[in-house]
Amino acid sequence: MSLLPDQWSLLEELAAAQPGAPGWLHGGHDEGDNRRRTSAVQALAREQLCELAPAGHPELAGPRGGGWAARITADGVVALQYRCRRDQPAPEPCPAEVADPALVPLELLDSEIEPLRRFLAIPDLDDARVALVRDVVERARAVPGGRRWQLTATPQQVEAIGFVLHLESLTGTARAWHRFLREYGPPIHPAR
Repeated sequence: MSLLPDQWSLLEELAAAQPGAPGWLHGGHDEGDNRRRTSAVQALAREQLCELAPAGHPELAGPRGGGWAARITADGVVALQYRCRRDQPAPEPCPAEVADPALVPLELLDSEIEPLRRFLAIPDLDDARVALVRDVVERARAVPGGRRWQLTATPQQVEAIGFVLHLESLTGTARAWHRFLREYGPPIHPAR
């Protein structure tokens, strides 16, 4: 599911509220704009890009009581960083090394390897998946005469690749994410 502009705006608001203590953004269930914001925050929570305050915590309900309180998750921060990087050209590929035969063989299209490079180009990204994706991309080999890349990956690297392609589905098209799931299922859970 690609996020809608109002969902991206709300995710940015959640990120802006994060530095404050305790980092919760409040909203109501009223008519009009609040109803759209409630719908947007629920969509973000389903994608695990934000966390809703658990029921039974009146101190998080906001000044009028009722409504919702949400804060951004680590994956939400990464999604915003990826979205910023997505419009910039991907770095050139590094020369590939000979693949380890003990790893799972994968084949990705150019349009699927590009998001991996964009993910790696996010400055100062503190996410364990960076090292997993970097190792895979560095060992990628272009298939002669085609727009495909052969990769070898551990199960953890496959999950990290799936996470990045899920980010791509949030910011643009879900085609790569769905093809990856079809080819290399079972379904990969993108959020932790």
